Amino acid sequence: MGDKSYYCDYCCCFLKNDVNVRKTHNSGLVHNMAKLRYMRRFEDPRKVLEQEAIKEPCMRYLNGKYCKFDLMCKFTHFNEAQLEHLRKMVKRLEKAQTSKVIDKRKKHNKIILPWYKSGEKNNKIINHKRLPESLQPINFDRINDEFLKLEWG
Repeated sequence: MGDKSYYCDYCCCFLKNDVNVRKTHNSGLVHNMAKLRYMRRFEDPRKVLEQEAIKEPCMRYLNGKYCKFDLMCKFTHFNEAQLEHLRKMVKRLEKAQTSKVIDKRKKHNKIILPWYKSGEKNNKIINHKRLPESLQPINFDRINDEFLKLEWG
């Protein structure tokens, strides 16, 4: 009845759909290493750089051999080019964060919606340039007498 197998996304394998089998698999070294490797992709680059910059290079791994400690190795598996790329990424992220702060401070061509109180911190601000033509405020300079005399329908 129902599915007879359980698929582990981290290890890419099928298991018997049994609580004890899943518990043993999830507590295993192979599963934990696969999970750690997967989660490492989503870590903050700044944090990874701090951790890897203080470590010495793993000679075994960097010489093209297999390091059995993988992500648990006390030495770094990043070469100088990869560390430099990571530094550039961190600088780019910091620059993007500072530019966001500067952009928030600029208030040119923006309008505060009238139904919000002026003293509130959460005033909704709309940038007219990003709105489609139909949602932009009416430009009365574009309306001429001929437009008003048109008959519709």
